[in-house]
Amino acid sequence: MKNKILKLLMSCAALGASIAAPFAHAQTTIIISDPGKRFPIALPQLCLSGGASNAPREIPRITAKDLDLSGYFDVLDPASYVESPGKCVGPEEKAYTDWSMIKAEWLVRGNVTGSGNRMTVQLYLHDVPGQRIVMGKEYTGDQSELSKIAHKFANEIMKYVTGEYGPFGSQIAFSGRIGRFKELFLMDMDGSNIRQLTNERGLALSPAWSPNGSTLLYTSYRSRVPDLFLLDVASGRSRAITRNPAMEVGGTFAKDGSSIITAVTGDRGSSLVAMSQEGSVIRRITEANRAIDVSPSFSPDGSQMVFCSDRAGKPQIYVMGRDGGAARRISFVTSDYCTSPVWSPKGDRIAYVCRADGGFQLFVSDPEGQNAVQLTSGGNNEDPDWSPDGRYIAYASTFGKRGGYDLALMRVVKGLEGSNIKQLTFSRTDDLEPAWGPLP
Repeated sequence: MKNKILKLLMSCAALGASIAAPFAHAQTTIIISDPGKRFPIALPQLCLSGGASNAPREIPRITAKDLDLSGYFDVLDPASYVESPGKCVGPEEKAYTDWSMIKAEWLVRGNVTGSGNRMTVQLYLHDVPGQRIVMGKEYTGDQSELSKIAHKFANEIMKYVTGEYGPFGSQIAFSGRIGRFKELFLMDMDGSNIRQLTNERGLALSPAWSPNGSTLLYTSYRSRVPDLFLLDVASGRSRAITRNPAMEVGGTFAKDGSSIITAVTGDRGSSLVAMSQEGSVIRRITEANRAIDVSPSFSPDGSQMVFCSDRAGKPQIYVMGRDGGAARRISFVTSDYCTSPVWSPKGDRIAYVCRADGGFQLFVSDPEGQNAVQLTSGGNNEDPDWSPDGRYIAYASTFGKRGGYDLALMRVVKGLEGSNIKQLTFSRTDDLEPAWGPLP
């Protein structure tokens, strides 16, 4: 029985700058009617009006990368720009013909002033056809924080053009293979700045973020059986939550961060329990009745929980109240094997994995199981997790090939489900179980 439980657990469980306030420019958000439209945008080198800094080049580069990743913008090639790089002009000076002739609809310009290691950055978003500035922001920080500034302005552009902030500046934790071991890693959401978090020379799996983004819950086989650990992301220190013969694989934090929901195995199956961060069981949510209940994920308001269970014979996706009670099945696609559910931060969608088309594929449906959409169709695609804004999913994919997994990102806005796929990692082995952290 324990071998069966472990097999299903492994497939069902997770498969400072000081930023100044905006300065005065009227902002009227544009809600786009066509989510498939890509807006041509130019991001030339900024003006450096004092000091020495690589910010005039790096801030437009990072902002451009964010906007390209979003799927909403077509970033124009700097080689097509007529204006000289780094040209210093006042924000109100008009040279819109230089940008309209290359068909730019939006333009980002700005000024960087440095003093020692500190810098002040003024950034403006121009409406080229309307020949006007629509948004301006000012940021102060040191040279190490230019990425944070670039991400913040990219989010402001997304808010102005689409009506919602983007996920830029967030991070993704994941489990990566090193030889016969698996360790936890952390990267920026665009796949850059990858760094190793654990060095256990064992199996570190199923990362899950605390609500404030300071801590990762994960499973480790340090003692040859899966136990839960908490990792402080800033310091890299971890501590054990559980140390017992039972198996705990994966879990999630309660919405207030005070407790953890995880699956605990026994001789009769696997049940979901609420546990303190010290490892004591607070309450049992589902009963161990020879069913295997795993992979809990909360609705945004914390009132409901989606999970994976084989209570009907094969693993499927169910929803119930946060404290248990009657559960209703929501996976009704043509598959007898569905796992790894995760609830969107918007509350309107649940993503999960089902066996289909000769592999494992991603699906989304509403919380009642209606309006299901298959997102992938080739190879194996697993371990979905939502971006903080609920418009993107990070996942592990073989990209239609045999062999190892890498991480990817796709857009999942209604009408464009599964669009704008971007590969994020390029590992020689396996990268799995992405966990998308909150915005900083």
